[in-house]
Amino acid sequence: MDKKDKKDGLFKIIARFFKYNLKAVFVVIFFICLISFAVFGNKGLLQRIKLESEKKDLETQLENEIKKTKELQTEIEELKSSDSKLEKVAREKYGMTKDGEKIYKIIIDTTK
Repeated sequence: MDKKDKKDGLFKIIARFFKYNLKAVFVVIFFICLISFAVFGNKGLLQRIKLESEKKDLETQLENEIKKTKELQTEIEELKSSDSKLEKVAREKYGMTKDGEKIYKIIIDTTK
């Protein structure tokens, strides 16, 4: 027996199986399709995993934004209640000075 006879024999065996077990083949194909839709479909398992991951990322981002909002609210309250805090922010952030003050700018030579 050479390789061609083995291939023909295997092909004949598979063809004979399909011919006499047609209902079983259709049932298997149906379940394969059903499982593939369950895994790869629009509302399938892979899509659900992706959405769960995205949900976790968005929840983390929301928590960070809530913390940032609380910090900013605290800073606003401090600025409303404390003149020294207001003065500090005005000097540091906006470069404001009191009347009569002089500002000296120090330039550092980075080439040395």
